[in-house]
Amino acid sequence: FVASSVLAWEERAVGRTPDNVRAEQAPSIASGQSSSAPNAASSQSQISSTKPIAQYIEHALTTSTANTTEAVPPVFTKTEIVQATVDVTITASSSCQVPKPTQNPTQSWSTTSASTAWSAQPTKHGPGSSCQLPSNTLSNSQQVGNSTWGTLCQPTFPKWLPQPDGTEYKTAPWGDKTSKLFDASNNDDIPVTNVTRKYDFTVSRGVISADGVKRDVILVNNQFPGPAIEANWGDSIEITVHNNINSPLEGTAIHWHGFLQRGTNWMDGVPGISQCPIAPGSSYTYTIPAQLYGTSWYHAHYSAQYTGGVLGPIIVYGPSQQDYDIDIGPVMLSDWYHVPYFSIVSDAVGSDLSEIPPAADSMLINGRGRFNCSNPSYGDDAEWLASGVSSQTKWSCTDNAELSKFEFQPGKVHRLRLMNTGADGVQKFTIDGHKMQVIAYDYVPVTPYTTEVITLGVGQRADVLVTADNTSTNKFWIRSRTLSGPQCGGSASGEAHAAIFYSGSDTSSDPTTQASLTFVNDTSCNNVALDTTFPEFIIPAPDLTKPETYKQLDILMTLELNATGHYEWRMNNQTFKANFNEPALYPVAETGNISSTFSQDPFANVYDTGDAGYVVLNLTNRTPLSHPFHLHGHNIQILSQGQTALSTWDGTIEGAENPMRRDIQIIPALGYLVVAFQADNPGIWPFHCHVAWHLSGGLAVNLITRKDEIPKIPEGERQKTCEAWDQYSRTNVVDQIDAGS
Repeated sequence: FVASSVLAWEERAVGRTPDNVRAEQAPSIASGQSSSAPNAASSQSQISSTKPIAQYIEHALTTSTANTTEAVPPVFTKTEIVQATVDVTITASSSCQVPKPTQNPTQSWSTTSASTAWSAQPTKHGPGSSCQLPSNTLSNSQQVGNSTWGTLCQPTFPKWLPQPDGTEYKTAPWGDKTSKLFDASNNDDIPVTNVTRKYDFTVSRGVISADGVKRDVILVNNQFPGPAIEANWGDSIEITVHNNINSPLEGTAIHWHGFLQRGTNWMDGVPGISQCPIAPGSSYTYTIPAQLYGTSWYHAHYSAQYTGGVLGPIIVYGPSQQDYDIDIGPVMLSDWYHVPYFSIVSDAVGSDLSEIPPAADSMLINGRGRFNCSNPSYGDDAEWLASGVSSQTKWSCTDNAELSKFEFQPGKVHRLRLMNTGADGVQKFTIDGHKMQVIAYDYVPVTPYTTEVITLGVGQRADVLVTADNTSTNKFWIRSRTLSGPQCGGSASGEAHAAIFYSGSDTSSDPTTQASLTFVNDTSCNNVALDTTFPEFIIPAPDLTKPETYKQLDILMTLELNATGHYEWRMNNQTFKANFNEPALYPVAETGNISSTFSQDPFANVYDTGDAGYVVLNLTNRTPLSHPFHLHGHNIQILSQGQTALSTWDGTIEGAENPMRRDIQIIPALGYLVVAFQADNPGIWPFHCHVAWHLSGGLAVNLITRKDEIPKIPEGERQKTCEAWDQYSRTNVVDQIDAGS
């Protein structure tokens, strides 16, 4: 399996271009070598030489024995939310122009004076009446829909939001609470603001050209990435989601990543676990308490739908142990595929290892990238034919698509909210000529430390501070690179680029800076070292010398052929598959009877953690790929991780007095990972790989914590999604070819 699958990956990743078109050599980012033109000459490249992959195969085989302008809406810097109406302060950037459209825009905007209120979606970010993006070959709406993420018109973000009526808080809404003295996950430490922030999302199909290649997508409010959700720590957030997906019809559900959902398990947004899918033509309103603060994202949890575009950032403002001047906001890093997600899922759960999910076609930063149209590695014809994409759309590619841009003010400290919103690849993020001070991982503030590179698996986030103090030039490249080798998830384009412009610099030309770090043939997709990161608020590891205080679950991860000849990911020899019409939470919350509920449905893959105070999860990975594992409803303490092939845990804990905490951690290929969490949030919580294609293949378990204390679901809540879904699924074939959630 290892040999055939890795060889297939190598063939797809390195040899995807037509025979008569030679792929450009990958741009080296070794120190001293220029990589200043991320376009047709540099952004489209081979993954790597074949030597590292061949060495990887040999290692795996010898060690593994296991089975002009476009009108746009005005900008605002302060979100003042009253239902769906926002009072805004309009600002403008003289260097910001909208790309000249090549066809009539699909919408129009009415721009007014700065004193006029603008009624629109509360999180719409857009340029002001005189704020224009540089002209290019694609209009902004053609590239990313209504989005202005990654433009010089994107507003900066505040230290906190005002009250809903627009009244400014005289002091921070959370009072004197600090990250060192207060535990954000402790109910007693969470502030109560009595404020609800309301949002309205419409999910529908569309067509964009994020990297210059036209493809079908599914969007939130007709933009990619979707609009931001903003709240203060202690607020409540209410989001109404309308499913307008048609041609073809499709269900949806949205997960609010990293939120504890303490007391509101049914709002977690996982179809088949906490709800039925939102049926086409119907709506559902989520209410989520902002019990943690920092940077996160929302995404569809229906199949791999989010990889088609259903995602966006979340900012919950809270205490910061480090001062800064400007909050730049979300910097979303993602791999990007030209083939619709359903086609890739079909491969991921298929019977042919040569059709395993391919390397991504492109890399994006805030939804924008630049594909080399002269060397179109679109995937093989059979793949496109199977996905139903016409040849005309297949070859629709526009050169020099707009890259994301950010403005830095010289001498100022800027906060960047990094997040890996991709499907597969581990990202390494750098800024030419600048170092970064890390202040948080996921929703956990950490003791600040300085680094030149941030490594993020899918779903992971990092908050960093960057000082604009480089006087050698006034514009710099941002780079985000997926690591070479199939075990880390790769990209045929190798590296994504965005530009930083110091205030007053010429934004009409690209930076010419050189990369200062080397990642050539880097196949290490591990997390940051555990002895580098220390949470600000100290929580000791559980005492493993007292077995009566915790429950340990040992889980073996494998990739196996099932009885029908299809590959499936397994945890303790069982794969997961959701039952959309009977969410696992409902019968447990109603009866508390686990054995009768799941005895007939082993695919729910449920583990009862009983009434243990702590749960320790000992994961052993016997697959040749790494997996970023995410636990819903909790932060996890990282007790130990093994990087050596076929290594196992010896019982020791790294940094037992205050181990690293976050909500996602990468388990290395053929290695192990040991995590613990305090089982103080009654409910059913998925624990799954966040690589979209692996979750589609069933790489998940569901943990039931304190079943007797699971809150009763409010009267009528089940009917809000399940009645419409039951009716829809009775008259329509639901093509659930994967795990579903």
